[in-house]
Parts: sequence; structure tokens; C-alpha cells
Amino acid sequence: MSERKVPNDSGSKTTDNDERNTQSTSQAIPAGSRPRSYYASEPIQFRVRGSTITGASPPNFVTLEDIMKAAHGMQNMTLAHEIAVDTDFKLEPFEPPDNSYQKLVKETMHKAYFDILREQLNSDPPEYKQAIILLEDVKQGLFSILLPRHTRIREMIEEVLDNEFIKQQAENKSLDFNKYARFVIDLMSKLAAPARDEMIQKITTLTDTVDIFRTILETLEVLKLDLANTLIAMIRPHVMKESVQYERAKFDEMLKVSEDGLQHTKEWLKRNIDKTGLSLPVSDQNIIRNVTAQTLSKAYLELLEWDDSKAYPETVSLDAPRFSELATQVYRLVVVASLMLVSPSANASDPNIVARHKQTLKEKIFIIIDSASSDIELRAVLPSVAEEVILVTEQLLEGMNQDPLNTDTKDLIRNQITALSDPDHRVRSIVRQRVMEFLKMVLVCAGGSRQIPVGLSALAKELTAVSGSLLRYVMHNKAVFTSHYLDIVAEELCRS
Repeated sequence: MSERKVPNDSGSKTTDNDERNTQSTSQAIPAGSRPRSYYASEPIQFRVRGSTITGASPPNFVTLEDIMKAAHGMQNMTLAHEIAVDTDFKLEPFEPPDNSYQKLVKETMHKAYFDILREQLNSDPPEYKQAIILLEDVKQGLFSILLPRHTRIREMIEEVLDNEFIKQQAENKSLDFNKYARFVIDLMSKLAAPARDEMIQKITTLTDTVDIFRTILETLEVLKLDLANTLIAMIRPHVMKESVQYERAKFDEMLKVSEDGLQHTKEWLKRNIDKTGLSLPVSDQNIIRNVTAQTLSKAYLELLEWDDSKAYPETVSLDAPRFSELATQVYRLVVVASLMLVSPSANASDPNIVARHKQTLKEKIFIIIDSASSDIELRAVLPSVAEEVILVTEQLLEGMNQDPLNTDTKDLIRNQITALSDPDHRVRSIVRQRVMEFLKMVLVCAGGSRQIPVGLSALAKELTAVSGSLLRYVMHNKAVFTSHYLDIVAEELCRS
């Protein structure tokens, strides 16, 4: 059989490469457990990132196959829901916890894999049994970063990394690793995103054969992750469309076998129905739709200040962690806005100085209250906030060549800030009311251009981000469950 053509060498530079991602261990690999494959016959797992998956949501670790099934077959409703609703849904490499048995086994097996390869290649004469396994693993790694349309590339890989031909070369002691390395590196450079060019270029600086192929396999895992996240971005519009219909059908199936699968949803909506000015019973469908819209806007806002003593509505259970996270963001936003309002303002003629002061103050306060999600936790950090406000203010005054704060002013600042631990504090109450009214207007009008409330201009970015996330979750939820919401409100309005 004639020798296949592979890309020419792109040049190399001598460097020493320490072993990476390995852990020294005195444990020997048991007989019969010597690593047959770099991937250990298991699919590469990814950790879900950017998502608030807990409870009823999908597992924290998924494979690329899971993603594709969720996209095309909708077998996993919660995973499909995550992709559809969470624009930050991404995957990152799954790494077992430090000092865990799983991590020890993985590192031990990988180290043994390459130790065996190095030992066999350095023997006299060289052995190629592990090398053949290595090239097959590289081939499978290349296949894992191909799209279905890459048929010609797949055929080329099959031809160049032909297992039988490689075995013949091994038997004839003519196996040229550098040639195959150049082929793989050249192919990866063409398939990878530009952001990975530097990573791939570094492989060409290595000179040790084992180091080269170890780095190639590690890079292939990174490229597979890139592919997975690219596919998620590509399929999201399709999943968003299909997920609504699929979730609705699955929920309706559950209702058929449930005694009252909407009990808590009914209680949730009934608490938020405003019957003021209505002549009961109501049968006009236009009125029912308008009341339902107003009811839902109030009901969704209730989720941002949820009383844990109440049972959570069934129709929003998948997004409970998201609404909880949004509730924390709204809480901190209200607190930061209140703190900035009671803090000394910059008395400067230059608007740029004022803007920079507000930005600095906002960033400092957000860092300090980052761990506070309740009034008890807030009370503990407010003294630190007060000292930071004083420090930032004095730095501002010094920069403008103005007199520093006197003792009485500092004490006043401390008292004003620590007083905000009271949820009924007038400033907090006003800010909270403005934030909630803004969010309600966003929900009622389904977005659009809205004016930032008075006193909150410095937090326009944060308020816009919260309202955007809230609207996205709400729109998806309404698309799935509006028919049930209409029925519940209609039933309540029909009561005399």
C-alpha cells in the first residue's frame, strides 16, 4: 500500500514541556486495567455554566449527545427548557473535584497512558502497540469536532489515519509520528475558531513526540467544547420554538393523571386578581384577557419577593431558581440605589467627575454587599459600606482640593447608611416601589423603550439587565401556560 500524503511540517522550535494535568501517585495500574484509550471509553462530559440549574432542572453534567437529543427530539424537557430560556447557557469542561477518587483515577490513567507510550517508543527496538491506540484516539477526537456536513474531511481522516495502514507501518518499523502530528495540527487549525489559533500554534513549538500528542488530545477536548457551545447557539431558535409546544404537551399529560396539578398556581393567581370596578360575574372575553394580563404582571412580580411559607406555582417550577436569583438581584439593586441616594453627592461643576464618582461608589458598594441577600446579612455589612462611602468621598474631595469631611459629617453618613437595614426605611421603600413599577411596566408592555425611574440613572445597566431576564422568562412561561392562566382567571371572575 502506498504512503498517504499528509501536510508538510510547519516548523518547530525546541522547548521543554513539563507534564501537565497529571498527579504523581505510587499506585500501580492493576493488571488488566492498563489504559486502552485516552477517553476511557466514556463520552466527554461538560458542566453546565451560566445556568441556575437546581432541583427539578437537568443534571449538572451533560454530554454533547444530550444536547443534540434535547434539540432534535425534546426527550429531556428540562434541558431543552434551559437552552430555550437561558441565553447564557453554555458548557465548560467537567473536572472531578480535587482530591476525589474520580480525579485520582482519571489522572492516574492518563499518566499511565502516556508513560506506557513513552516507554514503548524508547525501547530498543521501539514498540508501537500503544502508539496505534493513540492514533486511533486522535482519529476519534477529530471525528468529535466535525459537523455532519464535513463528509469529505471525514473521508480524508479515515484515509490518512487508516488503522490497518498504521499497523503495517508499525510492523515495518516505519511509523512516522511527526508526519501524523503535522496532519492533525493542520486540520485542527482549519476547523478551530480563530480564538484557538494561539493554542494550536503552541503545539508546533513542542519537540517531544509524547508531549505533542498529549497536547493534541487535550486541545481536541477544548475544540469539542467549542463545537458544543456553537451548536447550542445555532439550535437555540429551533429549541425555543419547539420547547413551548413540547412543555405544554407534557404538562397537559401530567394534569390528566394529577388530582389537581394547578392547585398552587390557582392560589398564586387568585391572590393577584384585582376585582376592583368589575361587575361580577364577568363573561366578556376581552375583559377576562385584560384582567389576566394585569394579574400575571402582579403575580410574576410576587415571585421576586416570594414568601417561602407559600407553595410555589406548578407552572413556574422549572424557573424557580431563576426567579430566586432575580429576586436577589432586585434586592441588591434596591439596596445599592438607596445607599447611593443617602451618600454624599459630588458637588462638582464637571459632569464627568460626578459620573465617575457615582460609578466608583456603585462598584464599591456592589462588591461589599455581594454576599447579602437578606436584611440580616445586609445589617452585618452596612458598617463596612459606610466606611467605604466615607473613603470614596474623601478621595473625591481631595482630588478637587476641597476640605475633608469632619467628624460630625462622618457620623451622619454612618447613621444614614446603617439605618437602611430597616426594610421600611422611607428611601428603601420609595426605591423599591420605583423598581417594581418599572418592572411591571416592562411586563405589561412586553419591553419597548422605558424611561429609567428618577434616582436610578446610575443603575440603568443593572436595571435593564434584570428587566430583560425577567421579561425573557415571563414570555416563555406565558407562551406555554397562558391557556391555563386564562381558564383560572375566567373561573374566578365567573363567581358571583
